[in-house]
Amino acid sequence: MGHDERTRKSSDDDRTSHPGELLPGSIAGEYEIEAFIAQGGCGAVYRARHRGTSSLVAIKVLHASLVKTPKMIERFVREVEVVQRLHHPCIIEIHDIGELPGGRPFYVMEHLEGMTLDSLLHAEGRLSPRDTFDILEPVCLALAAAHEAGVVHRDIKASNVFVSFEGEERRVKLLDFGIAKLLDQGAGAPSLTSAGQQVGTLSTMAPEQILCRAIDGRVDIYALGVLLYKLLTGRPLFRSYTFSDLVRQHLEEPPPRPSLQTPMPPGLDEVVLRCLEKRPELRFSSAQELHAALREVVGTAPSAAFKSAPNLSVPAIAVQVHLEVQTRPDELDDDLAEDLGRVLDRTEARLQDAGFIVALTAGMTILAVRNINDDVDTCQGRADAVELVWSLHEELARRPLADARVDITLGVHADEMVVRAASVPEIVGGAIASTWALPGEPRGIWATPEILKGVSGFETTPASGGWVAILGRAERALSQPPI
Repeated sequence: MGHDERTRKSSDDDRTSHPGELLPGSIAGEYEIEAFIAQGGCGAVYRARHRGTSSLVAIKVLHASLVKTPKMIERFVREVEVVQRLHHPCIIEIHDIGELPGGRPFYVMEHLEGMTLDSLLHAEGRLSPRDTFDILEPVCLALAAAHEAGVVHRDIKASNVFVSFEGEERRVKLLDFGIAKLLDQGAGAPSLTSAGQQVGTLSTMAPEQILCRAIDGRVDIYALGVLLYKLLTGRPLFRSYTFSDLVRQHLEEPPPRPSLQTPMPPGLDEVVLRCLEKRPELRFSSAQELHAALREVVGTAPSAAFKSAPNLSVPAIAVQVHLEVQTRPDELDDDLAEDLGRVLDRTEARLQDAGFIVALTAGMTILAVRNINDDVDTCQGRADAVELVWSLHEELARRPLADARVDITLGVHADEMVVRAASVPEIVGGAIASTWALPGEPRGIWATPEILKGVSGFETTPASGGWVAILGRAERALSQPPI
């Protein structure tokens, strides 16, 4: 598939649900659109072919809703100028720029086959130190070139790194310079960022970026440290349910040592922690310096030196709990925040007591997984999971001081999970270990046919997307496993 800052596969629903998308056969300058690839914050990306040479490209088109916003058009065009100014083999290459009828700008870039680093992590789990170095080396080289040209990326994260393969060769490209900052702008040059405005992704922002202070290339070094931690451990650097607490962690809380989560070669902890220093002058001074430190610790060692235990695919069950707040973000008061905290804390406790491992906490979503051991009745295990979700929903609905503005949606699913077969098994990926989309309807309990196979005793009805809504519980019974 192709690329964008929030890469997402297309579907028939996607092509009708997002404003301004182009249908296959549409013409953009000298190119014909073939398929939708991905949706981003300011534009959509399509696969296309040159009408004369038949060469395959990717085209990014600004959302129709943003055409009347001059600053967004300026930023869109600025991305082209920045990337063409850099022209580096580890940075996505932009070939051309144009306009659709009606004034919507688009630009044409090289087409890549592969996946974002974020998708790779979801599929495979944490990476070995050597694989981490092999992927981050071209990112460091790209940032070194950018910083030398006076460009700060400001949004380094796994979804902005693309990994593609040409035969046995792996290529890594840095994407999305849409919010990059030019450090050598003249005094009269227009600014695309208002004074005092945070720009970037909060989970990877350096303290000075959060505080809207003057920045330089060291904000990218901090973000690389956040990415390093995630690649090596498979976990986010900081976890929080609230914006304010995540800000506090970046500004005040010492970063955890990666070796507390998984074994590390000597010296790698110190490299990661130096990237994550709160004060920019204590970090690596440049991407070249960070690259040299990584190479010294892991880059010259053979891959076998960091060989992990083998990965195994096992049957598993997962529970996803998602909260939605029926109010505007600026109306989040203390009572509502306290209720959200109580729901999330109780949910984690109940799931862990039932033998689940919390694999992901993101905003107001919790994903917990548990393998179905070969020595137990897997049908019974699925029935127990459905019963757990039902009783958890009932408990949360009856919680004291419940805030009516909180909608609670629970989903339960069965699929494959990839674990690393060490002395203590470690969840590293698989289809069930990343967030799967719940139905769009808020509130209620949802199950997949896979989890309900052989389970009875619940009143159900079909729902959208292949899901089944659980409406009630009858006398608990368990049918025989299907033959």
